[in-house]
Amino acid sequence: MVERTLSASSSLEHKKIIEVLKANAGRIIETWSHESSKSAFLKGADLNVPEEVRVERLRVFYQALMAKADNPTSKTAQEMLRSAIRAEHARSSSLSGMVKKQNLLRDSMLYVVEHDLPDLSRATAKMALDAIIDRGIEATAATMEEYGEMRGALSRSLPGEDETFSLDQALARFCRSAMDYFDCDFVALFRYDPDMRDLVCQACSAKGLALTKDSTVLLESFPAAAQAIAQRKTIYVGDATGEPSKKRKIIGRLAFAHTICAPMTRGEQVAGVLMIGDSSKTMQFTPDEVGLAEDLSRQVSRVLENSELFKALNIRSRAQKVLIDTAASLQQEIESEEIYRIVATRLSELVHCNELAFYVFDWRKNVCNPVYATGAYAAETMADRDFSADAGVVGYVGKSRKAEIIPDVEEDPRGEYIPGTPKTHTRMLAVPVIGQKEVIGVIELLRYAPEKFSREDLEIAILFANHASVALENAKLFNELTSVRDQIELHMDLLTHDIANYATPIMAYFETLKKRRDLDPQVASVVERTSQQAESIMRLIEMVRTISRLREGPPKLLKKMDLRKAIESAIDDVKLFGDSKAVGFEVSLPEDAMLVSADELLRDIFVNLFYSIALTEQKETTRLLISAEERKERKMVFWWVKVAQPSRAIPPNLKGDVLRMVKISKSELAGGFGIGMAAAKGIIDRYSGSMWVGDIVPGDYTKGCVFNMLLPKAL
Repeated sequence: MVERTLSASSSLEHKKIIEVLKANAGRIIETWSHESSKSAFLKGADLNVPEEVRVERLRVFYQALMAKADNPTSKTAQEMLRSAIRAEHARSSSLSGMVKKQNLLRDSMLYVVEHDLPDLSRATAKMALDAIIDRGIEATAATMEEYGEMRGALSRSLPGEDETFSLDQALARFCRSAMDYFDCDFVALFRYDPDMRDLVCQACSAKGLALTKDSTVLLESFPAAAQAIAQRKTIYVGDATGEPSKKRKIIGRLAFAHTICAPMTRGEQVAGVLMIGDSSKTMQFTPDEVGLAEDLSRQVSRVLENSELFKALNIRSRAQKVLIDTAASLQQEIESEEIYRIVATRLSELVHCNELAFYVFDWRKNVCNPVYATGAYAAETMADRDFSADAGVVGYVGKSRKAEIIPDVEEDPRGEYIPGTPKTHTRMLAVPVIGQKEVIGVIELLRYAPEKFSREDLEIAILFANHASVALENAKLFNELTSVRDQIELHMDLLTHDIANYATPIMAYFETLKKRRDLDPQVASVVERTSQQAESIMRLIEMVRTISRLREGPPKLLKKMDLRKAIESAIDDVKLFGDSKAVGFEVSLPEDAMLVSADELLRDIFVNLFYSIALTEQKETTRLLISAEERKERKMVFWWVKVAQPSRAIPPNLKGDVLRMVKISKSELAGGFGIGMAAAKGIIDRYSGSMWVGDIVPGDYTKGCVFNMLLPKAL
């Protein structure tokens, strides 16, 4: 904009114009108000204002404009004009509307000047009035630009607006722009912590001494803010004279002649305070400027709330991913120490903390011990062992079973000192790890002031504690099952070993008795039957040992084994089983080589199968039909071995139980096979084969059963 000025020779005319404008102020303002009320750009807010109020606002602006025109270099005149512009802005918030109003003022002023100074040329009058109005428009544009910068800083801090512009940067720029807009010396934003009753500086801009970010101010040392928070309304502190010598202390050494403290509210809660302080102006803040500060505090509050919501959503989104990864990692772990590490590490990724400790209770001894710790004092934390399960925050949370946020551990009466650690004011988040029957432990997170934990942090920590609980319960159960299994296997090994030690000499005694020729026939018959029972016991021991070997895990290496040789060897073994039960075999095997992928247990499949049939057969004789053929299944080639027993009928509903180690598999209805069949099937499963029971005549189980076995053919 080109500035319009009068030449030195026209200074007399300029003074006359100013005098006329001052003398006719009432007339000009009345005309201006009337013309403004008829304009199309009049805002609805202006229509709701009483006429006398609207006229008074125009009068204040007009007086400030005249003071600036009379003395362009006057600081007071500049302050008056800027204050009047802010007052008008507080109601219209429109640059175009304010400029149009000033153009209407120009017309009203020109009409008066032309009427009272008829000898003055119209060009000179217009130039003088243009210069006066231009100063007002320039000041208006500058003020609105500063306001726009404030709003722009806040909008850029909103999530998704500008990823390169952080919230801290936005708030700092807002404070600088607010200081320019209000022509003041100091602007600061504080976050209020109701638990600690203190204010934390989030951003500050000042011409002199400024507060650093995150510096803490006790509420008791900031009375104006304390009053604003308590009453949930804006507090103004200042002197009507506006003399800099009459400064009042606001925060510590900070003192100002005029101060505005506007609370940043969220519903019924106060989130913080916007403070504006000034001592350089000769004028105090007007009610309109106080109202603008209130409006800005609400805008900042909404921005902070949106930022926190977005941050919380972002954290929750990350938490879901981290929880899924954590669950996957925990599923692969059975060691408690590794579970502690995984949970603590992943939790720290989401909930930042300076220190972390994982405690576990031993309720039988009523003590608690740290099992994992991070941070500067991890060694000291881990060294504090075997303390009472009732002591400290850990003991309290363990007993209450409720997660807590402790604002200041040093001030909390439940806090317990850990030897070797400093006594500092720290925030704590304590979460119980709750098992099915009792509290397993407590996870503690610490943050140094002024940082604090949020409800979102608490909820995320609870989710991780639940994951830890499930993982630790599973690890405990697995270890208990492993211990029980090891004990059972140990007992079985000892039992089978001891029984074999006793049975072996007994078998030798019976063999000696059977060789004697002078035995009474009845006694010899009893000896024979008893010898067979003892041999059955030895066979049972071998079956148990086979089951124990299967529990050791899959074979390290499979090799080509002769299936025909294994079957024939098992038949020869059973034929030596005494004369009380005659087991007849009808074997029909292919002439080609019968090779399968197996190991040294291949022969035991048929030994266990044949002996189970012989030991459980109620009749004196039985006949087994053995056949084999190739079969393709699941894109693999198998040897399909079938062992048919015409004398044994197994109902359809019991066929699946025959091959399992369940109580019903020992019953006579199921065939009474017991452990032998389970051992045979276990070996076949070891080779990735399959075994099942069928009927000789499909659909008619009374005609006998067939034991089917598929063994992978060796290529």
